[in-house]
Amino acid sequence: MKRIIFLTSLLTLSVFTFAQKKAILHYSFVQNIGGRLITSSLDQHYVNGRSIELPVIHKRLNDTTIYDGGKVVKNIYINGNAKRFPFVLKTPLSKSLIYAESIWIKPTVLVIDSLNNFKWRISKESKNIGDVNCVKAETFFRGRNYIAWFKPDQNIQAGPWKFGGLPGIIYEVADANGLFAYALNEVELVDDFAIELKVPEAYANDQIIPHQDFINLWKETKLEVEKNNDKVTSTLNGSSSVKHAVAPLKELY
Repeated sequence: MKRIIFLTSLLTLSVFTFAQKKAILHYSFVQNIGGRLITSSLDQHYVNGRSIELPVIHKRLNDTTIYDGGKVVKNIYINGNAKRFPFVLKTPLSKSLIYAESIWIKPTVLVIDSLNNFKWRISKESKNIGDVNCVKAETFFRGRNYIAWFKPDQNIQAGPWKFGGLPGIIYEVADANGLFAYALNEVELVDDFAIELKVPEAYANDQIIPHQDFINLWKETKLEVEKNNDKVTSTLNGSSSVKHAVAPLKELY
């Protein structure tokens, strides 16, 4: 009897230890803006349902140019505010989600939203993503239909961006119109994070606004930025026009 109790205790401890294990979910994100595909990378730091998602900032890009049959590699350094980066912070205990997002080329805005307000329909359909068997789920969220493929998992229940509420790890999720698509590249188990799961210090003095206020601000910015898109300026040398386009949001409202 003592041996059975001892083995049960070890099993319980093992499950608890794994549940406490920290993970970094490495996602890629592809956005279709007017037929142009923009690809970026995201890292979601996850432990016990709480997470923060941050963009992977590439400080240097390699640009390869051909000159007279010879290859020259130039290092291009990208400037930017490395502290006021966009992020998504999910906190299940408070049932809240805080994120920072930019509109057009303006600075990021700090926003609070509700957490896991997705109504998923889980189907019996499944497919393999690499060597992982995933189950299909669908949802309608704030103006768009999404299809997700997730791996059932008792210890990690996560997804990119605001996606959540499925009993496992989301490996793929995309909207039905092909504008936004996320794909999980790797789940990395770690002993510790190099960052804290909280609002970054750079936003300490920011006024936080509700999600609907952010949507209204986006609409106002879009009207302001694009108001002169049809205006043609005539000169002695001909005519010219400048067109600006504010990238669409995943949420229509």
